[in-house]
Amino acid sequence: MPSTRRVKVLAIALAVIVCTILYLSNDSSSQDFYSRTVAALDRKDASDQEVAQKLQAVKDTAKAQNPDSVAAPQKPISVEPEDKKATDVDVPLASEADGSDKGTGSTMGEGTKSVAGRKTRKGGESKDMHSGKEAPRYPDPSKEKEGEEKEEKKETEEEHEIETELNSILKKGPIIIFSKSYCPYSAKAKRILLEKYTIVPAPYVVELDKHPLGPGLQAALGKSTGRRTVPNILVNGRSIGGGDDIEALDESGGLLEKVTGMAGKRIVEAKRSEEK
Repeated sequence: MPSTRRVKVLAIALAVIVCTILYLSNDSSSQDFYSRTVAALDRKDASDQEVAQKLQAVKDTAKAQNPDSVAAPQKPISVEPEDKKATDVDVPLASEADGSDKGTGSTMGEGTKSVAGRKTRKGGESKDMHSGKEAPRYPDPSKEKEGEEKEEKKETEEEHEIETELNSILKKGPIIIFSKSYCPYSAKAKRILLEKYTIVPAPYVVELDKHPLGPGLQAALGKSTGRRTVPNILVNGRSIGGGDDIEALDESGGLLEKVTGMAGKRIVEAKRSEEK
């Protein structure tokens, strides 16, 4: 019968052998689990790469077929209030449904919707969505007012220039003949006053058709004297008539009395030429 000491040694050796076997067995299992896990991860990476490659190939194909197409950005969905009336709903035009404006050949992207059921396009044109006809365009009040102010300023400056020129002409002498070079009645009045009479200072002649402010001067004379036609003979700023009036005064012998009476001391000498 073995001794107690030998039994203890055998028991310890047996325990060591069992522990060693168990340790080696557990280590092998851990290594096997690790290997299986790594292999599974590798397979997943390969699968993900394959899916990504397929997706990229699909995108490349779509882009090659339609190079102008660009993915539109996602827009947030707007929630309309529940109590919104049916009349507030925007009804698209027939031309908007197929993405083109058949009337002008322009795409929907070239226009924007405006109020009152109209579609406004570039350039300010608008179309009524119900009738399909061009809606009336209204002028911009601010631009219209600005244009009126500029026009008034221009007219004021021109009127001032005409008034200044008219006053300057009236200072040229006591008798002013407003004439036009091609007018026969003007020629008659000038012949009588300049050839049949000697008047000092001599009557001053203004040919309105050759004057840069001729139309404006003629309009101003029409307002101030009531006579818009030519010739228009002024003595001291007051009209005594036209060609026929001067001829009548000459034939009646009252022309000198008329002009000297109106001009006063501004006329130094006045007589018929044949009296020299």
